Amino acid sequence: MGKCTANPINRPTENTKLSLGHLNLHPPAKWRALFYNHFSMRIFITGFMGAGKSYLGKLLAERLGFTFIDLDKLVETSLALPISDIFQELGEPAFRQIEAERLRSLANRTEIVVATGGGTPCYLENMAWMNENGITIHLDASVSLLAQRLTSGKKQRPLIANLGDEELVDYIGTKLAERSVFYKKSHLQFTVLEAGTNGVEVLAAYLRRFLT
Repeated sequence: MGKCTANPINRPTENTKLSLGHLNLHPPAKWRALFYNHFSMRIFITGFMGAGKSYLGKLLAERLGFTFIDLDKLVETSLALPISDIFQELGEPAFRQIEAERLRSLANRTEIVVATGGGTPCYLENMAWMNENGITIHLDASVSLLAQRLTSGKKQRPLIANLGDEELVDYIGTKLAERSVFYKKSHLQFTVLEAGTNGVEVLAAYLRRFLT
């Protein structure tokens, strides 16, 4: 599925070959220590819309025996409205505030894998909160792959619903450039190459070493 690297602080390199990618996993002592306390029981998946956060999150939760949570669904349930209606009726600033509140409501939950929204890390200190309260994994996908995935489902995503194909590519490129500084603060960087579960299996096995 891809390759994964730990966010670095003077870390030695450990390379494990995968059939569909390359995994580089050897986190620094400070990050490794998170696995030994209750923060380790919360995993947050970050990345652009269409990167596969829900797909990987569900698989990872299943492999670890955790509960999967979709943050967008949590927001929708709290207001009994779909995301598209929340944007239209309340506006994006109100949505971001509610999103931040729902995210922080997970502080009393453990053994969860959370798929965040594409913009979640970029607002209201959400990225810092997730890093302080769990393990963060960024799914890094190329503009072309994201555009390919998002073209058929634009109508369900309010921020891109009215964009043409070329406009979509430009939008993704621009937003990725803006959001990259936040995404790159995640503890792990997982590069999405193609569909498959190989990378997930190795990642789950690696994380399980510190959770048992």
